[in-house]
Amino acid sequence: MNEWAELIDPQLLEEVDPSAKRDLLRHMLADRRSPENRRVFVNRTLRMGRIRTVGFDLDWTLADYDRDQLVELAFELTLHRMVERGYPEAILQAKFRPDFCRRGLLLDSEAGTIFKMDRHRYVGRAYKGRDFLDTAERSRLYRQEPINPGHRRFYFVDTLFELPEVNIFSELVHMSRQQPSTVELPPYVQLFQDARSAIDSIHADGTLKRAVLADLDRYLPRDPLLPLALKRMALGGRRLLLITNSEWYYTDALCRHLFDGAIPGLGNWRALFDLVIVDAGKPGFFRKGGPFIEIDEGGEAAGTVETPVWDRVYSGGHREGLMELLDGPGESVLYVGDHIYGDVVSSKLSSTWRTALVVSELEDELTVRKSLSMQLRHIEVLRAELADSGQRMDDLDDVLALYRSLAPSLNGRQVDGKDLSLAKIRDRLHELRDEHRAMRHHVRRLQDRVSAAINPCWGSLFKQGSNKSLFGSQVDDYACVYTSRVSNFAFYGSNHYYRVMADSMMHEESF
Repeated sequence: MNEWAELIDPQLLEEVDPSAKRDLLRHMLADRRSPENRRVFVNRTLRMGRIRTVGFDLDWTLADYDRDQLVELAFELTLHRMVERGYPEAILQAKFRPDFCRRGLLLDSEAGTIFKMDRHRYVGRAYKGRDFLDTAERSRLYRQEPINPGHRRFYFVDTLFELPEVNIFSELVHMSRQQPSTVELPPYVQLFQDARSAIDSIHADGTLKRAVLADLDRYLPRDPLLPLALKRMALGGRRLLLITNSEWYYTDALCRHLFDGAIPGLGNWRALFDLVIVDAGKPGFFRKGGPFIEIDEGGEAAGTVETPVWDRVYSGGHREGLMELLDGPGESVLYVGDHIYGDVVSSKLSSTWRTALVVSELEDELTVRKSLSMQLRHIEVLRAELADSGQRMDDLDDVLALYRSLAPSLNGRQVDGKDLSLAKIRDRLHELRDEHRAMRHHVRRLQDRVSAAINPCWGSLFKQGSNKSLFGSQVDDYACVYTSRVSNFAFYGSNHYYRVMADSMMHEESF
């Protein structure tokens, strides 16, 4: 218990009405600090005391699915849909590889590759089918001209719903390249288009949603801290919104599973939210959209309005109409979502809303990094030694070049007590180069071990080599704060001041 617990009459906890208030009070009195892998990280200072409205996405945000279970389900359903549309049954032998399904990758539908690049658009890792491409092949494909991720040949995987197609495309490319090929498949571009169409169809016709709803305990584990986090954020009269692209029937089913009865007194999930918007059509919702269609208790349309009203459920709509209801500056709104483009980048570019990104992969990555903290510190020390060794080699290289130009006048002489023998200079330079090469290889092996521990195929989600990955740079640029799950906000006060502790440039790191 914290220092304030002794000031609270224990009887008070029993006299509080049987609702979430009692559980929330106990949670706060316990003085719990967030575990390191469940912290909220800050890119831009955020004063929650100035936030009057918090909006939440549903899928992969409030609804934190079991990633491997759901991705494998979508993987299998998509392959069967492709067979229904004429693909050979042999593709059902494709292997689900959970480690290969990763956000932040780019898919090249012309070359048949999947690759990861840093924020400078340098491709550091790439696979064709199941085959890892070496440096020479990557350079041949992606170093001849700048990569434009917006080109139609490339597809950026920026949401967890898109993970299955990464695995499917890779597996089908692998099948088509086998010698002799076990199955006749169309060109890579057509493969991707067909896989994309198939996965879109299992979302659109409800195939995936019906499978999830039939076994919610398997695909959507409950988080006991989630309703407490929402209750805590709502303290002081702050309003909470739910803005999701999912349909009403699916939204209602997921939220009943997550919230109804999750804490004392919470009989109906609707009590958590002051406004619910389904079929929002994000990212279009943030730029433009149609009217708000009111949804009645039976889930049927009950008329349209341009400006919503509190405590109702609507379908569609747009941000400008919502802001008329909120009647305040955009900076008083915080939107929490998992989709780097559909939730965070789009809302940031079209408004002054503040943003919080949910990155579920962060939790596992932080756990691994903590377990390897000694190795990571050792790598940093070795990098500094490499830089120093490289500086000495550069100096000696220039001394050798200068010596050669002045050899007749310097041979056999000393400068500052040092013998300027050409052979000695050359030998010392060779020694330094051998030491530097050995140290580079050692650092590379250590880095490879760390990367493999995080993810054996792709390494860190946020880094590519020593640089930020493309995904990591987007998180840095567009997310005011980011964390691994919404329930992590339960560890912070409703008016917490999320401060930027360090936003240093490279030249500041030397002091």
